[in-house]
Amino acid sequence: MKGDSDTALPEAFDDLDIGITLRDPKTGAILDANAQVGRLYGYSRAELLEMKIEDYTPPSTKFSQEKAVERIQAAAAGDSQEFEWQIERASGELIWIRVRLNSTTIDETPCVISEIRNITEYKSRERRLRLLNRVIRHNLRNETNLLIGYADRLKDAVEKQSLEDEAETISEIAAEIGTLSDSVHQIEEIAKPDATQRTPTNLGDLVRDVIEGIEAEYPDAALTVERRSDVRVNADEGLRYAIEHALDNAIVHDDRQVAAIEVVVTRHANTGQAEVKIIDGGPTIPDIEIDVLEEDVEGSTTYHGSGLGLWVMQWCVDSLGGELVFEENSPRGNVVRFLLPSVRPATAEERPDRSSSRAE
Repeated sequence: MKGDSDTALPEAFDDLDIGITLRDPKTGAILDANAQVGRLYGYSRAELLEMKIEDYTPPSTKFSQEKAVERIQAAAAGDSQEFEWQIERASGELIWIRVRLNSTTIDETPCVISEIRNITEYKSRERRLRLLNRVIRHNLRNETNLLIGYADRLKDAVEKQSLEDEAETISEIAAEIGTLSDSVHQIEEIAKPDATQRTPTNLGDLVRDVIEGIEAEYPDAALTVERRSDVRVNADEGLRYAIEHALDNAIVHDDRQVAAIEVVVTRHANTGQAEVKIIDGGPTIPDIEIDVLEEDVEGSTTYHGSGLGLWVMQWCVDSLGGELVFEENSPRGNVVRFLLPSVRPATAEERPDRSSSRAE
């Protein structure tokens, strides 16, 4: 295993099923890595020895080279570190890892040894439990309370012979509860280990199929599709759910006489990721709806009819190792961007420009 570095791991470490690296206690540079690290990160050992931590840390996250080096230096000083980190594999897929750092000495050379485990599945299950808890405690409870309230109003309406409006409102609320139930079922299906059978899929063809179903459901909506690139992704049924929710939300919440939605399938110029952009001209999605998708934010309310849909979109994209980005359209509306790892390796012209953020 020993290469250009004078400090190396014993060859037996290549037989371990957890990633092991040796790092310089001052700079954080990799001195050596076992075979599992290469499999986990998607880079060869030679490539990893030339890379900085920021090279495989996605720029859109809160993690940074500086924070990583601080933790390595703390471990070198005798303060063991254990934390979770999100990395970007060579394929562009985002995964979660748990890292444990300890100081050690090899061949009389002080260094920091790190143990690295893939916890992506654990993080996904954790997020699913949080979502389902939110749905049960908040969304369904609120809708049920509304239903009870309108049932009381219906009793009064019987006496006043003004049943139509109250009955229609009750029907809408009941339909919303049914939508919540369907969304929970979708999440359950996506989360099953044996249900995420991913196959290389032409993204443009998938979007076309979804739009055909949406057009049948909303014949008055004006939907246009532009396929700027022929891109393929490893996809499962979850991606279809996500795009359906994005289009449904855009149409349902559009307050114009005719909901006009533009869909663009392309390849991101800086990262080489496959990208679907859904552009509408309706009301801007409230910040609170986007904020509650963050890991550390506890939502206190939900925007009626859209909150769970956004969660399903986020969940589906996360499960594919991609990113979901929300932006404001100009002069009005929203741009929802699905960024996904492309199946084929990016060409030299498409390789990531790591000086730029995905959200540019």
